[in-house]
Amino acid sequence: MKWNKLELRELPIEEQEDCGCKEMWVGPTPELDEEVLVTIPLPSGKFIDTYTDTWIEFDNGVGFEYTDNDVIYWMELPQYNGELDD
Repeated sequence: MKWNKLELRELPIEEQEDCGCKEMWVGPTPELDEEVLVTIPLPSGKFIDTYTDTWIEFDNGVGFEYTDNDVIYWMELPQYNGELDD
């Protein structure tokens, strides 16, 4: 599994006119309504504890339901494969 970096970028005026939006997510995005692991960088260079969030559609675009940062790292939730350590 891999952490995906997602950044919110302000668009130049000519691109804003093309898409009708002022900002755009740059980087791989989760599937719509997909719940994933999320973390965000702190100014110290460390990261906050990992938590789950869902990639959803809003009236004005898409984004995470509970995370509102310009730089976000996300990863798919691991799938249980039926094996447990003893």
